Formats: sequence, structure tokens, C-alpha cells
Amino acid sequence: MKIIENCALGKEELSLCLGEECDANLLALCEKECFPTDAWSEKMFAQNLKNPSCRVYILYNIQLTKIIAFGVIYMCVDEADLANIAVIPECRRGGTGRSLLDRMMRDAREMGVLRTFLEVRESNIPARALYSSYGFAEIGIRRNYYKDPRENAVLMVLNSETAPQ
Repeated sequence: MKIIENCALGKEELSLCLGEECDANLLALCEKECFPTDAWSEKMFAQNLKNPSCRVYILYNIQLTKIIAFGVIYMCVDEADLANIAVIPECRRGGTGRSLLDRMMRDAREMGVLRTFLEVRESNIPARALYSSYGFAEIGIRRNYYKDPRENAVLMVLNSETAPQ
């Protein structure tokens, strides 16, 4: 794994890394912990980690033995798709998701991204609140987007000129 930086969130020391193919198994385990009914598989993570337009950001504990959070973003020219942000349940509501989102959006801007899209479960009020507070605007609904359980997704967009710097 490629460590980008070591950081502190609250009392916890963490390492921010860019994911590599060898991280697929731990990412799948973390995903299952965060989203038990609709988790990405190890194979899906392995495919994404090989994709040159995809970046996977991982927050590990300082010992590099446990994933605390991760984010997946696809970038193509001047647009991005924020595909996933996951934080393990015991670390939620402490700024971990926002810190990860900050880093991902800062890197995307530096790579020339002007607009970032995402889909979020209609019922995921905490995530929708995080994205809205960051500047993402709700622009539509994707009917029956999620399968397990079946649910609509809210489509959101962030334009770089309205994003926090």
C-alpha cells in the first residue's frame, strides 16, 4: 500500500493510503461491515483497484491492520463519480467521513475535475446531510437504483466553484 500521509482524527492516529490490488480482501470485509446487505465483493474491489480511472482512498489504523474508512472515486477528464464512502460503525459521526471527502475532493480538483456526481440511498439521511453540508446539491432521483433492499437513490452534484477550498 502507498501511504499518502499519517494524520490524527480525534485521539486516533491513522494512515491515509491509496488502495492497491492487495487491499481488495480487507476492503470487502470493511464494506460488509458497513453495508451488510448490499456490499461490494472482493472481486469488484480488485477490478476497481486495477482501473486507471479509479482511485481508492483508505484510512487504516496506524498499525495498518484495520480499515477505518475508505472512499472510491472515478475520474474522467473534468468529471468524477464518487462511488462509495464507508466508515466503520464505531467511527461514524466523528468527522472521519468529512475528512476523507475533503481529501478526495481536493485531489479531484487538483486533477482538473470540475463536477462530481454521486448517488446515495434515499433513506441515508446522515450521508445526505454530510454531502449537502459539503455543497452537493440534489438534482434527481434514480428509481429502484439499489437492490438489497430495493430503494431509490438521490442523485447529487458538486461543482468545483461551489466546493469548500
